[in-house]
Amino acid sequence: MVFHSFEFILIFLPLTYAGFVAAHRLAGWTGAFRFLVVASLVFYAQWSIALAGLLLASLVFNYGIGNRIMAASASSKTARSLLLGGIAANLVALGYFKYSNFLIDILNALSGSGMDHIRLLLPVGISFFTFVQIGYLVEAYNGRVARPGFDRYALFGAFFPCVTAGPLVLQREMLDQMQDRRDDALDTQRLAVGVTMFGIGLFKKVFLADSIAPFANTVFDGAAAGEALTAGVAWLGAVAYALQLYFDFSGYSDMALGLGIMFGLRLPLNFDSPFKATSISDFWRRWHMTMTRFFTTYIFTPLAIHGMRKAGAKGAGPLERYLLTGAVPALVTFLVAGIWHGAGWSFVVYGLIHGVAIAIHIGWREARLPMPPAVVGWFLTMAVVVSGLVVFRAPELATSMRILLEMWTFGLVLEPSAATAIVIDQRMALATIVLLGAIVLLMPNSQQILHRGWVSSDQMPATAVRDAGLVAWRPSIAVSVGLAATLSIAIASIGDGSTFVYYQF
Repeated sequence: MVFHSFEFILIFLPLTYAGFVAAHRLAGWTGAFRFLVVASLVFYAQWSIALAGLLLASLVFNYGIGNRIMAASASSKTARSLLLGGIAANLVALGYFKYSNFLIDILNALSGSGMDHIRLLLPVGISFFTFVQIGYLVEAYNGRVARPGFDRYALFGAFFPCVTAGPLVLQREMLDQMQDRRDDALDTQRLAVGVTMFGIGLFKKVFLADSIAPFANTVFDGAAAGEALTAGVAWLGAVAYALQLYFDFSGYSDMALGLGIMFGLRLPLNFDSPFKATSISDFWRRWHMTMTRFFTTYIFTPLAIHGMRKAGAKGAGPLERYLLTGAVPALVTFLVAGIWHGAGWSFVVYGLIHGVAIAIHIGWREARLPMPPAVVGWFLTMAVVVSGLVVFRAPELATSMRILLEMWTFGLVLEPSAATAIVIDQRMALATIVLLGAIVLLMPNSQQILHRGWVSSDQMPATAVRDAGLVAWRPSIAVSVGLAATLSIAIASIGDGSTFVYYQF
């Protein structure tokens, strides 16, 4: 059951909302939150009851460790040992389910042994709910958490709109909203805004992302099968996948925000028109924003501070200072971010591509070199992003290298003849890319459209009001008709077998 399935839209969501309102009427917000915990576990259990048990065990374990950390002094060895032990336990569980077979592949390659893969069912969203709870443990150690009841904590860690693919919420963004609530669970303004945001996300996913996915799939699958590839087809496939992932992940993020506000909990933004970015750092401030924030807070910044202290102690020169405070932290951070997405060398290379790009950007800025014009910066940024996504999407590095070689040599490198060629409707693919690209670059994004009913726990930027223009949401008959049409088109476009790309991470 996914957000864009008939089971979710027509059965789970209405029943859950009705139960949420009824629980609030009977037992206030405490009852409503407890109902949402049960609903979230039921939602997760439809993949596997055993994996729902794993999620519940993770919640119980981290809640207990967090309480013990808070009971100890933040400066004591006990608290630090509990923190490190809790983080290690989470990473071991994540590593076992997600990386065991990748490690077996590495050992086989190094030793020449023939160890078989372990048959494992990957828990959906394990990277997300694991890192959310690691963040909680760190905040507990730093004294930034007021001890919540288990029902509040469980909802923070397992809330169904974000447990499978984010956003990566911080404890203050969720737990603070659960305190001293006096409003009504049945809020028509909140419901209208939530349904609108959900509808926009649903339309992005099933009508836009899924419409361009076949072009990308044909090119990548054909390249993996050894079919003949031309530069034009390689570029069409690469850009098609970039747009597919854009609308797929943007659609999921919108649906998560919409669901959150329906149930009275605002979630952080995770997407802010990243393909409008004019530098690679600007891109990562806009793409998967909560992941960027998490890795910046807990990996990049500590490494940069450590490097700064080390450089100061050594009296390091400009180059060594740049390496210690900028280049190395960037490479390590994005290497971890790449591996966090999945087990395989493609994800390692994907992370390194962006780590090198960020390191170059930092060095350029610290050298005080003139920044390129915005249009040049945009082209350079998109070149890195699209190339990185080829590595991200291809089933193995050999395929991605083949596609990238054809793209960036513009067909000058002759390929060996193949029995068959990749066949796609190039005119239709190009027309779809142009249409979706225009939407990406010229239209306001979802939160800008809904600035009158702000959906996020993040502060609303001034640009949201200025950029929305005539398409800004407002309670009116015209907007209701437009939303009904959008939802009708989206629901009619729901097909079998489509899932969110990020569910595999």
